[in-house]
Formats: sequence, structure tokens, C-alpha cells
Amino acid sequence: MQKSKKRYILYGLVGIIILATAYWGLNFLKGTPLFKKTNYYYVYYDRIEGLNKSNAVTVNGYKIGQVADITFLPDDNMQLLITLEITNEFLLPDSTVARIYSMDLMGSKGVELIFGSSKNYHKPNDTLIGQVEQSLKDQVSVQMLPIKNQAEDLMKEIENAIAVITYIFNEETRNNLEKSFASIKTTMEYIEHSAFSLDTLLVQESGKISRILSNVESITLNLRNNHDQISNIINNLSSFSDTLVALNISQTIIQANKALVDFNAIIERVNNGEGSLGQLIKDDKLAKQLENAAENLDKLLKDLRLNPKKYVNFNLMNIGRTVNVSDESELSRRDIRAIENQKRKDEKNVERNLKKEENKSEVEDSKSKNDDSSDVSNADVKFMIQILAASSKIENGSEELHGFSDVVELKIGNRYKYYSYPHNETSQTSYYLEIARQDFPDAFPVAIAGRKPIPYSYGVGLLAEKGK
Repeated sequence: MQKSKKRYILYGLVGIIILATAYWGLNFLKGTPLFKKTNYYYVYYDRIEGLNKSNAVTVNGYKIGQVADITFLPDDNMQLLITLEITNEFLLPDSTVARIYSMDLMGSKGVELIFGSSKNYHKPNDTLIGQVEQSLKDQVSVQMLPIKNQAEDLMKEIENAIAVITYIFNEETRNNLEKSFASIKTTMEYIEHSAFSLDTLLVQESGKISRILSNVESITLNLRNNHDQISNIINNLSSFSDTLVALNISQTIIQANKALVDFNAIIERVNNGEGSLGQLIKDDKLAKQLENAAENLDKLLKDLRLNPKKYVNFNLMNIGRTVNVSDESELSRRDIRAIENQKRKDEKNVERNLKKEENKSEVEDSKSKNDDSSDVSNADVKFMIQILAASSKIENGSEELHGFSDVVELKIGNRYKYYSYPHNETSQTSYYLEIARQDFPDAFPVAIAGRKPIPYSYGVGLLAEKGK
């Protein structure tokens, strides 16, 4: 008996749990909070546009409750009473409006609370102000109503315009239009004939017209090119006319006649041999004296230029004799010998420097000559001027190379050597060496066999052997 009681009690508990769970699940599906306290508010509407129970109540899109009940009141002007269930954590200010609106494009409805600015709040079970959002149909109707009115006005204006056109274009007007078009056709034929005649005339006289246009173009071109000159001529004419107006012509002519009389008197005295000018014309003694003086002055200047030491003596130092002339035919034999001696001295100095540099190069590169003599003898030989050597690399165009950018760089051991002025004839070496020493005083000539520098004399010998 006790076991059966326990079983019934267990069945009862399970049934209670099932009922409680079903109640909770039903309310959960409806959106009713079970563990939050809620307040109820009421709203009257004339229409609810498809609002249903359990639809959301929102504030700025946030759900704060739901529609708890909808009651139809046939005795109260067919109004609808909506019961809103809102959590008690939200207080509704006075003048809060409960507006039914569309929550999505599918037409789902909800209630949106629009809070007022009052500092007083509604109490639970108060009645709120109800409002319904316009439906899509109503909105379209509102937007289309002005367009409809404009379209109706436009149709009336079109009807009036058609009536006016119909009145104007009666049978008589149509006949007049036909006659006008016929006249226009005849006029166009005349114009076409005239255009044909004008075209024929232009074709026949095209050569003359071309020449006329060419002449006109030439005239306008000359006017444009000589615009400044024409302006100057006009300005000069204006100035000349102003000057003529300002001058006393008669007084100017009188002065000119007086000047001519005085000039004639001077010419008469000259013809009579009076004065220096008259003596110069009548007697050629003065002219001969001037000619002799000029000849002696010319000889003096030549002698001063050729033999300046006769007139100016420098005691500080006097090495050799230098003669600078512009015409060698004016030199004496002594001067010619002095110039030749100077040239021979310069040539000997160049040869002496070449020999010194050759000996220096032979001593430095003797080892290279002994080791690579078999390779060098078969290579092509050319000559260059070594302008610089350094322990580190020097970039082309640097200040150390005086801006030279066509320098050949060869690395010999741990040193970098730089060459310039390549040439194939030994007769050109002294010329290039002299030029190189203007920027590089220590420059000296070398021979290049393949990519190896060799002594200048050895390169000359190899070149001579190949020539045989």
C-alpha cells in the first residue's frame, strides 16, 4: 500500500513538472518574461493594421515588452483596446505615444514607444496616446496626389492646344500652306539654278580668284611684317610735319645762304695758298715730311719689338734671348738663329724627360717583363700616358683626376694605375705627354700590350719587330 502511494506521489510530481515546463515554454514562445516583473498599459486605436498578440513593443528599435491582449469594443465606436506588457525597469514619461508601425518589408507590425520630454511618468495601468503609421498605400497616395493633379492640368492644357490647332488649321489655312510650300519649292529651284551658275563661274574664274586672293594675302603679309616700319614712317611724318610747323623756314634759308657764302670764302683762301691747309694743298713739302716721319716711326716700332733689350734692361735675370714676331720675314738672321736654338733646346728637354720616365718604368716593370714576355710579345701594342697611381680606387670624373671621365684603370698588385691619351704612333707621345703634364706633372709614357703595362722602350721595340 505504501509503495502505491509513493508511486502516485511521483506521478503527481512529474505531472506538475510537465505542466510547469509547458507553461514556461508557451510563455517563452510568446515572449513573456517569467522572471521579470512587468507593468501593463492600455492604448485605444481605431484600427491596428494587422497587429497581433505577442508582437514586440520597442523603444528606438530595442524590445522592452510585447502586446499582451487585443480587445474589440463594439459598444465604444468599434474601437480596439490594446494591452501592452512592459518590463517594470522602464518608466514611461507623460505624453508618451504608442505608434503602430511596420517592422520589416514583409509587413510585420509592432508598437513603437515615442517618449515625450516631460519629467513626470505614467503609472502602471495608465492609458497611452495611440497613433498608427501610414500604410504603404497611404504613403504612395500622398506622394502621387500632386503628380495626379499635375497630370490632369497637363491633359486640360493639351486639350486646349489641340482645340486651338484644330481651329487654326482649317481648310482655308491648309490651302494657303499648300500654296506656300509650292512657292518655297519654286524658290528653292531658283536658288539651286543660281548656285549652279555661281559654281560654274567660280570654276571658270578660279585661276583669277586664286591670283587675287594670293595678291591680297601677300599684301596683308607685307603689311603685317612691316607693321613696325609703317608705324615708324607715320610717326616720322608726324614728327616732320610738327617740326616744319615749328621751324621758321625763311630764317633757316637765310642762315643756310650765309653759311654757303662763308664756306665759299674759305675755299677761295685755300685755293690761294693761304693758311696751313692752303700750303698743304699748294706745296707737297709738308706731305713728304709727314710721310718720312711715319716711315721712321714704323722702323722704330719694329726695332723695339725685335730688340727690346736695346731700350729696356733687366738686371734680375737674363736667360737666353726670346724674340716674338708676327711676321718672320721681318726677322734678322740673328733673330732666326735664336728662335731655332730655342726650339732645339725644347726638343732636347722633352727627349731627356722621356728617357728619365722610360728608365723609371723599366725598373718598376722589369719583373713583369721577365714573367710575361712570351704573352706580351704576341699581344697588340699601343701607347698611353700614365697620369696617376694610387693605393685605393679613384672614381672617374673625381677631383683627383681633374674631371677626366675617359681614364683607363688597371690594378697592378695592390695599386691602381690610371692611363689616358691612347695612341698608336710613337711620334704622338711627346705631344700627349706635354698636354698631360699640364694637369699631372708626374705623368710619363707607357706601352700597353693587351691589358698589361710594359716599359715604353720595350713597347717601341716590340712595335718595331712586328713592323719588320
